[in-house]
Amino acid sequence: MRIKYSTLIALVIILTTIQACNTGNITQPPKVEQEATLEGEQTESTATSIPSQEAGGVDGPAGPETIDLTSPALYITSSASAYTFNSTTKFSGVDTTKAAKEVSLSMTEETQTLPQSTHRFLVVVTGGEGSAETVLIDDEGYSVFQGTCYPFPASSAEGQSASEGMPKLQEELIGQARLAVSGVEVNGFIADKYELTSENMVENDELISAFVYVARAGGFITLFEAQGRTKTDYQGLDSNLFTDVSTAHNYIPVEDGSLDITIPSGCGN
Repeated sequence: MRIKYSTLIALVIILTTIQACNTGNITQPPKVEQEATLEGEQTESTATSIPSQEAGGVDGPAGPETIDLTSPALYITSSASAYTFNSTTKFSGVDTTKAAKEVSLSMTEETQTLPQSTHRFLVVVTGGEGSAETVLIDDEGYSVFQGTCYPFPASSAEGQSASEGMPKLQEELIGQARLAVSGVEVNGFIADKYELTSENMVENDELISAFVYVARAGGFITLFEAQGRTKTDYQGLDSNLFTDVSTAHNYIPVEDGSLDITIPSGCGN
């Protein structure tokens, strides 16, 4: 599934932006040969079931038995005025020497329009390249990689927005999904959990299962979670053997202006 490696794209975009605006050598992550196949699992978010007699009165009635995954109302997009997006993908397998190897890839995106247009993108690879951070405040841009700050005019990154690396579930999910659990607390919302199958995926290798959680207040997907395995050489993993992969994408709308997005500490005057 293409969405599972969209966080890798964000890291590449951040580093490409740095290279476009500065001289110096930046090591980019290796290309993933094959996209991951994932199976449903709770990862970074904790979903707590609520007794049905209580859940019905919290944040609205229970969701329908089925949802149309092509409905735009289900998705928070990069055009929203203020939101946070968090993604964690974990790889567990062996390297080419057959030694156990684990890699964790996390991405955070924060955006708001008040009191001014600000965006923050953070990618951290544990067991790999390290981290990269980019902050855009109006027309000022700052990227930090390997401890070095690279300031640049935000306009110079036009066409290379790190938002493009945000998983676009609306482009990857199709068909109808059935209600699995009614009344689950996740990301501060009461949500209904829907199970996905391979028929719901635009691209699928060996998908076993996956889930989306639809918040009753707002009717949007606040969590997508999955787990599975794939063959990849990412970060030195052995592409001849299967690697276990788990992922969680969290979408959370926030009050515009409530996020504390500032110039990275490594870029202080």
